[in-house]
Amino acid sequence: MAGEDTKEAAQPDGVHGQPSSRGDDLPMTQRKLSVVVDPSQYIDKVEISGSRVRNGIVISLHGLTLEMDAPRSILSCWTCMGKKSPNSARLLLKNITGVIWPGEMYALLGPSGAGKTSLLDVISGRKTMGNISGKVLLDGKKPTSLRLKRDTAYVQQHDALLCSFTVYECILFTAMLRLPRIMNYFDKRARAIEVIDKMGLFKAMNTRIGSPLSRGISGGELKRVSIALGLLNDPQCLFLDEPTSGLDSAIALDVMSAVKFLSDEGRTVLCTIHQPSAAIFDLFGCVILLRAGNVVYFGEGRNEVRDYFVEMGYPYEGYDNVSEYLLETVGGGVLAAYTPRVAKGSDYNSFVVNYKNSEVHSRNLLHANNILNSTNDSSCRSLQNPNAKESPERLDSMLSNRSDMSDISNLSESAYSNPLLNEIGIMVAYRGFASWKDPQFIGTRLGLALIFALIMASFWSNVTTDSHGLMSLSSLLFMAVGAAVFTTTVYVPTLVEERPVFVRERHDACYRVISYALHKIIIEGTAGVVAVIIFSPIVYWACGLRESAYSYIFFNLTLWTLNFAAVMLTLSVASASPNVEIAGAAVPLVMTLNFFVGGFMVLADKIPVWWNWLYRISYVQWGFSALMVNQFSGEEYVQCYPLHNNSSQVTMMDVFSRGLGNGLITGQDLMDATCSTGHDIDTNSLTRCSALQFAQYDNACLGPVGLSLMNENRCGELCVAVRGDNVLDMFGLGGRDKWQSLGFVAANLPVFCLFFYLALRFIKHESR
Repeated sequence: MAGEDTKEAAQPDGVHGQPSSRGDDLPMTQRKLSVVVDPSQYIDKVEISGSRVRNGIVISLHGLTLEMDAPRSILSCWTCMGKKSPNSARLLLKNITGVIWPGEMYALLGPSGAGKTSLLDVISGRKTMGNISGKVLLDGKKPTSLRLKRDTAYVQQHDALLCSFTVYECILFTAMLRLPRIMNYFDKRARAIEVIDKMGLFKAMNTRIGSPLSRGISGGELKRVSIALGLLNDPQCLFLDEPTSGLDSAIALDVMSAVKFLSDEGRTVLCTIHQPSAAIFDLFGCVILLRAGNVVYFGEGRNEVRDYFVEMGYPYEGYDNVSEYLLETVGGGVLAAYTPRVAKGSDYNSFVVNYKNSEVHSRNLLHANNILNSTNDSSCRSLQNPNAKESPERLDSMLSNRSDMSDISNLSESAYSNPLLNEIGIMVAYRGFASWKDPQFIGTRLGLALIFALIMASFWSNVTTDSHGLMSLSSLLFMAVGAAVFTTTVYVPTLVEERPVFVRERHDACYRVISYALHKIIIEGTAGVVAVIIFSPIVYWACGLRESAYSYIFFNLTLWTLNFAAVMLTLSVASASPNVEIAGAAVPLVMTLNFFVGGFMVLADKIPVWWNWLYRISYVQWGFSALMVNQFSGEEYVQCYPLHNNSSQVTMMDVFSRGLGNGLITGQDLMDATCSTGHDIDTNSLTRCSALQFAQYDNACLGPVGLSLMNENRCGELCVAVRGDNVLDMFGLGGRDKWQSLGFVAANLPVFCLFFYLALRFIKHESR
C-alpha cells in the first residue's frame, strides 16, 4: 500500500465525461463514467447529511447466549462415538440483557477474546456459526433479514473492496445500487461526493483501491472508504467493527467524530473498539464492557463507568484514559479472561456478580422486559432512553417519524433499491468499465489468447495434407479446444479473492444474487468474444485450415461457445470451493477429466465403459467434434506419390504405412487413384495384385497396370485422394453434424450458469 503522503500526487484537472445537461431521463448505462473527478467542483454543492433527519432503532437484548461447539479430533470423535461430551462446547456470550437506545454511540469494549465481535455479529444478524439462544429485537420486533439489510449498515474490520475501482468509482458504484430509486443519477453522485468529503477522501478519490500486490491507497484510506460505503444510505443503525484500525490518532478522531454526528441525529450506533484514545472514548455516551463473554457493565460511559468501578474498589489514580483503566481493571493481555485485577482489601471480585447486583443491571432488565412485554409498536416507542440528553418531546418526535416503518414483517423487494434489470445494467457498466482498465483482467483474458495463438501458429504453420499432416491438423483442432478451455483456470485466484466483496455487498442488499451472476456472465462473455477475435485469425489462417468464410465463422462461434462454457464451469467450481487452494485444484481436475474423454487422447471406442457417460455429455468432446466436422466433412485431400527408379518401392510402402496402415486410405481409395500424366489405371488388372505384391511393387503384377518400371511407367505420379470423412471415422465422429455438435456444447451453458447461481445462492463460505 502506498503511504498516506503518496496519494497527494497531482491529479489531472477537469472532469472527463461530465454530461452537458442533467439528462435525468437517460438510462444509467448510457451515461459516461467519470474516470477523473475534480473535487473542487462539488465542495460547495454537496448536501450536508445533517439536514436530513434519520432516526434510529431501539435494539433490545433478552438473555442473549452464544454457544460454540469446540473442534474435536478424530480420536475423540471415535471415542465418544457421536456422543456430545460435557466439555465439547463453550459459551462465547452468556445471558446478555439490555437495551441499546438511538441517539447514543455505544462502545463495545473488552480484552481480546471477550466476545466483542461475536456480540456485534449476533446483533447485526451476521453470525453464521454457533447456537444462539435468547432474543434480539428491533423496535420490539424480531428483525427480518431484509430489514437488517435495508435499515442497518455494517462496517467490517477487514476491508473488502474491489481493487480495480478508484475511490470515487467504488463509492459511486455503491451509491447507484443502494440509494433509493427516486434519486436520479446526479443526486446519487452528489451523495457520493458528500460522503467522500465527510471522510476526508478528496485527495485520494481518483486513486485505485489497489491490492497487497499492486499499489493503491493507504490502509487508513481503505478504512475510510469502507465507512463511507456504510454511510451512503443514511442507515438507521450503524455497526462498526474496529473502525479505527490502521488509522493514526488524528484521523481516528475525525472518523469517530463523524460517526458521533450520525448518532446525534438520532441513529443507533454500536461500535467495537480496541484501546480508544481519551478523546475518542469521550465521544461514546454509553459503554458495554465484556469479560469472557459476560457483561460486567452496560450503561452510561465517560465518568459514570469510571465511578462505577471506583466504587467497587478499583482506584483510578495513575490513569489518564478511562478506557485503559477499564481494560486493565477487568483484565488485559493473554490471561484476560482468567486474571482480573485485584481490588484493594479483597480477594478476586466477581465482576459478573457485582454487575448483576447493581442498579445498572436492574434498570437494563426493567427496560428490556418492558419492550419484550409491549403489545404494540406505540408502547415500544413510548419508552425513553434513560441516558439520553434530549427532551422527551424530541425523542417522541424522532420515533414517531418512523411509524410508517414499524410494520416490517412483510418486507420483500423493498430491501433492494433497484429493479433487477437496473442492477444488472449498473454492475455491467461500472464493474465492466473497471475490469477493462485492470491489467490483470486484460492479461488473463486477452494476453493469454494472443500468446497461445502465436505459439500454436509457430508449431502448426507448415502442416501438410498428407496422412501424417491430417493427423497433425486434428491435434491442432484439439489444442484449439484446449486453449479455449484451459486458459480459464487462471481466473480462479481472482474469482475467489473477489468473494469477500460479494459477501459484503450481498449483506448490504446492494443487489440480488441473480444480478451478480448475470453481470459476471455478461462481462466474461464479452471478454470471450474479444479473445476469440484475437485468437482465431492467427491460428486459422496461419495453419492452413479450411478456406471458407462459412467455416471460419463457425470456427469462431465454436471457440467462443467452448470458452464461455469453460468460464461458467470455472465460476461454478470456484464458487462452490471454500478457498483458493481447493478451487485451484478442483478446476483443473474437472477440466482434465473432460479432456481425457475428449475423443482425441483416447479414441471413442477405447474409452472405458465406466467413463462412457462422461464422454456423452462432455462439452470438450462435443466441441472437438464440431471443429473436426467443420474442417473435414466432405473434404478430399489429394496425395501424389512420385514413381521413379530409386524409390518406387519405398513410395508404395509409404502409401500403405501412411494410408492403409492408419485407416485414412481404404482399398477403394486405391482403386480410385489417378495418375498425374492422365494415364488411366487398369483397375481390373490392379485387383489381381495382392496387397503384398502391391506394397513390394511387383513388376509382374503391376506391369499390365502401367505402373511397372521394368517396362514403361506411363503414370508419372500416383495420386490418391484421402477423404475427410475417413478422418472423422477414425475418431468415431462419422455421420455427425457440426451444428448438432455445437448445440450440445451450447446445451451445457444454461446448466453451468444454473450451477453458478446455485453455488452463489446457497453455499455459504462466510464463517463468523
